[in-house]
Amino acid sequence: MWVEHKGDGSPVTKADVAADRSIRGFITAHFPGDDIASEELGGQLGAGPTWLVDPIDGTSCFVEGLAHWGPTVARVVPGRDGWVVDCAALYLPRVEEYYFVEHGTGWFGDDALPPLSSRQPPRSLYFPSRFHAYANIETRCKGRNVGGTAAHLALVARGAAEAAIVAPGWHPWDTAAGLALIDAVGGAAACLPGGATPDIVGRAGEPFVAGTPAAVASLLAPGIIRPRRREDPR
Repeated sequence: MWVEHKGDGSPVTKADVAADRSIRGFITAHFPGDDIASEELGGQLGAGPTWLVDPIDGTSCFVEGLAHWGPTVARVVPGRDGWVVDCAALYLPRVEEYYFVEHGTGWFGDDALPPLSSRQPPRSLYFPSRFHAYANIETRCKGRNVGGTAAHLALVARGAAEAAIVAPGWHPWDTAAGLALIDAVGGAAACLPGGATPDIVGRAGEPFVAGTPAAVASLLAPGIIRPRRREDPR
């Protein structure tokens, strides 16, 4: 497989670029007045509706032959208090799972996702792949990493874990669909530290946690997540 690395060290493949072109072509054909901002081919938010596109969220998982990666898109529109997600979707082709948000409802395939308050997710947390390099955490939950950021957020919305922690440095196309799914099922999201609400554009890149309101509140408590010191042996 042809793999190169971008300036930030993240991998990119021919499949990323080809998928980006394909998705852009579809959007341009069906929404000719919308702008597009994508990971591989660029672009930026316009004055009106804009599509955020990650042609393969979780490229490293794709390269390594893992399962939870795939294209994710979100159409954002200007609202009274900033940009809001109009609709969004994520497809995980290797496991044939499709998630989307439309008219404020989250869907997993043909089934509407029920509110998180009606379910008891397993005591699990999804972590970024290098979480251990920059933070320690006090939790009784099992820690897991199964794929890309968008997949982690979608799985939390489906009830497969209590919450997902998202590392600093993310881009709007990484998180817009997942955050919309979690919002649609009555979940919560908060920046780390401090607890400010993540903004997919204005506060892009700040680490955050998203999941059940109880899990988010517990992870924001003082001393639960601690930045690592260089001399920290753990």
